[in-house]
Amino acid sequence: MNEGAQLVSEALLGLDVKTIILAGKGYSVKPPTIKNMCLGLNEWAKIDLNLKDQTNLSLVTQIPEISKHQLKGISLFIESDIKLADKIYNEWINNDPSISQDEIDIAVDTILGLIDKEKVFRNAQLCLSAAKIIAKPK
Repeated sequence: MNEGAQLVSEALLGLDVKTIILAGKGYSVKPPTIKNMCLGLNEWAKIDLNLKDQTNLSLVTQIPEISKHQLKGISLFIESDIKLADKIYNEWINNDPSISQDEIDIAVDTILGLIDKEKVFRNAQLCLSAAKIIAKPK
């Protein structure tokens, strides 16, 4: 089966959707759109880690802030409507049971697994090559 047909059949069968469990509740995550990726990755980009200048204690004290950015990013990958993503995020932050670091790790791994990084970078390289050819002065 060619790649296009396989992608279509997987989408129709729901094989491209993954489920992540956070705070005892299941959430369906689809391969992210560009909008979802931009929103989620923008939130994750707010995580400020400078491992060279950190002690173990200073890293531990940053876990709550880091986790908030991780969870906010995850909510934006689950739901591209910002109001609905905020609702999901607030449920996680304000309600019991709380979310474990293992659940966050699995959710992030699952989301990143849905992004075909090879295709993204291959296409970016093609676009860059085309731009260089077109923009080359004569």
